[in-house]
Amino acid sequence: MSKYLDSLDLKKILFIGLFFRLLATIFSKGYGFTDDHFEVIEIAQNHLDKIPNPFPYLAKGEVYLFSLIYPGIHYLIFALCEAVNIYNPEVKMFFTRLVHALFSLITVYYGYKLTERLSNRPNDAKIVGLLLAIFWVFPFMAVRNLREFACIPPLMIGCYFATEKKLNSKHVIWAGFWFAIAFIFRYQIVFIPFVIGLMWLLSKQNWQKALLFGVSIGVVFMLIQGVFDYLYWGSPIASLKAYSDYNSNPVNIAGYPNGPWHRYIGTVAGLFLGFPFLLLLAGYFKTATQMGNRRMLFLASLFFFAFHSYYANKQERFILPFLPYFIMLGVIGFRDLYAEYQSKKWLKGFTSFSTVWFMILNTILLCLLSVTYTKRSRVESMNYLREKGDLTNLVIQNYESPQPEAPFYLQKRFDFYTVDTHEKMADLPNQIKAGAKAKPNYVILVGNSDLQKRLAEMKTVFPTMEHEIDIEPSFVDNLAYLMNPSHNHNETFYIYKIK
Repeated sequence: MSKYLDSLDLKKILFIGLFFRLLATIFSKGYGFTDDHFEVIEIAQNHLDKIPNPFPYLAKGEVYLFSLIYPGIHYLIFALCEAVNIYNPEVKMFFTRLVHALFSLITVYYGYKLTERLSNRPNDAKIVGLLLAIFWVFPFMAVRNLREFACIPPLMIGCYFATEKKLNSKHVIWAGFWFAIAFIFRYQIVFIPFVIGLMWLLSKQNWQKALLFGVSIGVVFMLIQGVFDYLYWGSPIASLKAYSDYNSNPVNIAGYPNGPWHRYIGTVAGLFLGFPFLLLLAGYFKTATQMGNRRMLFLASLFFFAFHSYYANKQERFILPFLPYFIMLGVIGFRDLYAEYQSKKWLKGFTSFSTVWFMILNTILLCLLSVTYTKRSRVESMNYLREKGDLTNLVIQNYESPQPEAPFYLQKRFDFYTVDTHEKMADLPNQIKAGAKAKPNYVILVGNSDLQKRLAEMKTVFPTMEHEIDIEPSFVDNLAYLMNPSHNHNETFYIYKIK
């Protein structure tokens, strides 16, 4: 292992990271969560198409609760594509994934550089860089349109400037700039620069820098987010206020996955495959006993983790910005522990076992997830109808899970007939007869629960409908359904044409 690490350098690590990210760019199509499609892609394309209400789930007069800067970047990507006559949604998404893949390499670069600065062992930076490049979660997440992952590169740059050995005003201003960018992407990361600024404020040497740091973050935020919000919504803090109001409402929080305070400990343990997690955990808390920038980053990242552990809404992706800190500090701290207790045979044995365990499982998961097409049936059903070229309108019947379709991939906007309750099914003939929407010529039945009964119901409305094709979920989509059917749903799309 040491010989392999000796042969590595930053360029080789970046190339390895690029290879797997390019695999994900080409093969890992679709989207992972609701937010990385409906809260980014649909909004960006709606603005480009000048849809009167570009926000799919926002009532008239309501302020959008996220920053529009991140969807705005996608708006620019799509606009550039259309400027050179690229309108195909799949091609647009290829370039979007490519931009995100290249952007995520900043995390690898600055994670390596940060570790070099925090550790006096050259191989520590190589181990961290390699983990940031090929940890099984990262290439897949790198090509998703997730604020929780897009905020990590500017976070790493901000931390790099904040940990300068000869910290001066220039470094503080640049740190504030990049933390402000990360904050614009993902509001919750504010706890990381907050702790850094607080530690400087409590220091006799750096209290003036803390004030400059806070001013820098505030000025950059207002010049970018504030000006944009003022022009779009009429208030420089409109989206920030809407986000705070929404997420402090217990009714809204109850609509999302909730869990105990220790849930994210289990999440991180699972991501790091059990045994290796214990090594990194020991190393992570080792840095709490050390001085300087190691302790500062430990406290900043721990405060971020503690907030999310306390907050009731516990979606797994929320914890993504914590992972690079856990890797960096975990590796550095554990290598210190190993050097201190290397005479212990049990430690050597457990470390060797955990390393091999991680290498085997991580390689399998990395190769699988880097080519995984998630939400395949949602995307491919829209691609199928787009390529058919004769869609006038669509009925989607889905009693189990919300947001089954991905209308962006149709390349044209349709006012669907959505049947998600038995009452709406009974009222469907009246809706069609009213003529407020274009008549449908396709029907999609989502999921296999009571399929024959639902098909019979639909045929009473459209007796001439004929089966066209079944669009199956991907292997990973099916695996998620089998592992947790109460949270995930079968999403086979059964497409019928109305003759």
